[in-house]
Amino acid sequence: MKRLRQWLSKEDGFTLTEIVVSTFLITIGLVSVAAVLSTAANRQNFSQGLTTATNLATSKLEEMKAVPYDSLASAEEGFGTIENFVSYKRELFVTSNEDDTLKVVKVVVTNAVGQQVAIETVVVR
Repeated sequence: MKRLRQWLSKEDGFTLTEIVVSTFLITIGLVSVAAVLSTAANRQNFSQGLTTATNLATSKLEEMKAVPYDSLASAEEGFGTIENFVSYKRELFVTSNEDDTLKVVKVVVTNAVGQQVAIETVVVR
């Protein structure tokens, strides 16, 4: 019985210093996780913008494949003119060689934050 009383009367626990240090370490860990999540979200938005711009450029090149050779011409679709993509503009540049046997078709897509994607192809008469 005496042992039981001694065991129950023991004052075990954490000191104030241990609690402060552990709280500090947990706070550092949580702040680090928050920073990583914020960076990941920013990178995801950046990647989504480039992917959308690439898809818009590719779709315009595919449209140009169906256009007759003599009808290929430079054009521009400004911000707000591309359906469902108002924060993007698309420019089409068509240049031909000296004897007009081939044309270089270049599509440049730019979004509102300045990201830009350029894709080009060659069309032969």
